[in-house]
Amino acid sequence: MQTSSFLNKNYTWFYALAISVFLIFFAFRPLNSPQYRIIVADGLGYYSYLPAQFIYHDTELKFEWFDKVFEANYDNHLFEKPTQNFMVKYGDRMINLYYPGQSLLQAPFFFAAHLAAKLFQYPADGFSLPYQLAMGISALFYTLLGVLFCHKLLFHISHTRSYSIFIPLLVFFGTNLFTYSIFAGCYTHAYSFCFLSLSLYFSERFFNSTENKLYFLQLLLLAAITVLTLRPLNGILLISVLYFFKPVSWRELFQSKKINYRAVLLILLIGLILVYSIRILYTQTHTLLANTYTIGRFYFDDWSHVFDNFFGFQNGILWYTPLIFLSFFTLFFVGHKPRLLVLLTPVFLIIVLYSLWFYWNIVNRTLVDFTAILAILLYELMQQVVKTKQQYRLVLLIALFSVPVYQLKAYQLRQGILNSNYTYWKYYFKNFLTLKQIDVYPVDPKTILKEQTHYFDFENETSSEISTNNAFEGIKCVVLNKEIEYAATKSFRLPVFLEQKGFKKVKLAFWFYRSENMKNVQLILSFGKKDSVSSYHPFYINESTSAKEWELKEFGMDLPAGLNATHTLTIYFWNPDKQNEAYIDNLKLVFILKDGSDEIVWR
Repeated sequence: MQTSSFLNKNYTWFYALAISVFLIFFAFRPLNSPQYRIIVADGLGYYSYLPAQFIYHDTELKFEWFDKVFEANYDNHLFEKPTQNFMVKYGDRMINLYYPGQSLLQAPFFFAAHLAAKLFQYPADGFSLPYQLAMGISALFYTLLGVLFCHKLLFHISHTRSYSIFIPLLVFFGTNLFTYSIFAGCYTHAYSFCFLSLSLYFSERFFNSTENKLYFLQLLLLAAITVLTLRPLNGILLISVLYFFKPVSWRELFQSKKINYRAVLLILLIGLILVYSIRILYTQTHTLLANTYTIGRFYFDDWSHVFDNFFGFQNGILWYTPLIFLSFFTLFFVGHKPRLLVLLTPVFLIIVLYSLWFYWNIVNRTLVDFTAILAILLYELMQQVVKTKQQYRLVLLIALFSVPVYQLKAYQLRQGILNSNYTYWKYYFKNFLTLKQIDVYPVDPKTILKEQTHYFDFENETSSEISTNNAFEGIKCVVLNKEIEYAATKSFRLPVFLEQKGFKKVKLAFWFYRSENMKNVQLILSFGKKDSVSSYHPFYINESTSAKEWELKEFGMDLPAGLNATHTLTIYFWNPDKQNEAYIDNLKLVFILKDGSDEIVWR
């Protein structure tokens, strides 16, 4: 194989992959929706260093400009103030809690987007369409670069094209690398995957090549430092580079006495990364070493979520990314090849640490960071069983089957069919093959401490909103039409048990039927006391409902803080357009007190 030339037929598979990735990105990911931007959530913090420095000249990184720009580009408001997406209190000041390394990698794409915004008359504000697309493409670029070097690494290990092509494709389409490059590329995970892949590749070259050892060592340092600036905790994963360890003499490092200009350039790049990151850290904290992630903490006395992250149905590795679980079977071959511990130890250590963190179910997405390690583990597993045809075929079959299982579960998570926090075993298997988007609010029965249920079949009710034309069950149901704007209005005093310690929720389930032209029905939950309203929460029913057929709908929410048994909940269905028809039957409302064992708690 001629690895020296990238433009040869041996890379046809990579070109096909790159084309496929971009086609999927542009075909299936909404690109210009104010409700579904590319730069969101954590990505707002990672990226915002760029517009702060190069558009708004925010030299002190106070991000006072951010709220106004966010309001102009986004419709989804998770926080009262948009800066709450990434700003936290640090001492006597507010800082961006996210690390700056990703913004440096995004910089070339940012400058290209800034030029495009001015040329094509988009707002040059850092968050209009050109910038959103550029950050999406940035994630794809670094993902593909990581896949390429994962391939090159496996080729040097296996010396075969089959493994070095098959396994990178397998891990791309069979793990969350797919999701966190195409659908959620604003997070740091695709970037971490890329530079950990580079670290492993340059480590293998440094220890095993006979020439250019100093050059490969510098490249290794460059990639490793980048890993640390992206996510410092991933420094634990850098232990894996010792998998290729062999003794190296100083003479081998300095074979040439000539000035190596590539080496000088690499030293400058390493310096740039360090200066950029340290300058931003010092500007915000006035210290050179600081933990900016001041929210949340580790709970070393609660190990329950370690099991959940491996075997739980919320987002456990076994049920959502079985390919990764398969790679862990190399643990059984450590006796024959102890060096495997150098790969397995940092992986398990990271999983355990994140399982002890307050945001414990982040594990399945942080696995993206060390996809290259998992690729090596898969190769080693196949090598251990290759001599036994039955075992080899079984491993190969499970590996291939893992890809459609992952793609199915990833689709269900994106569509809200499954919930990464609240899915439990019965609900998981009930909807194992469900593809149609549904409205659901799962509550694991084993977490419920107390509950109070109210059920209405409307059979004994008599009012203008009661219809006998189209009941789901029995004779009567509730109707909304051009004469009836509001229906099924019910008020409930909050149960006393909701004042006890625990997690308080309210869940509503009902059967729903709409005419073909009925486009806007809302379920309203209004909390109040006497004649005053404390909070108002609409749920939009029609977004995922078929016409002319009965469907079961579930909606729910955490009870707003500050409520007690003197407050009431009023629910009703609203037809704001006052036209067409919709029917509601078998309405059930449940007040729930949970133990919170499956909750993500910002404590």
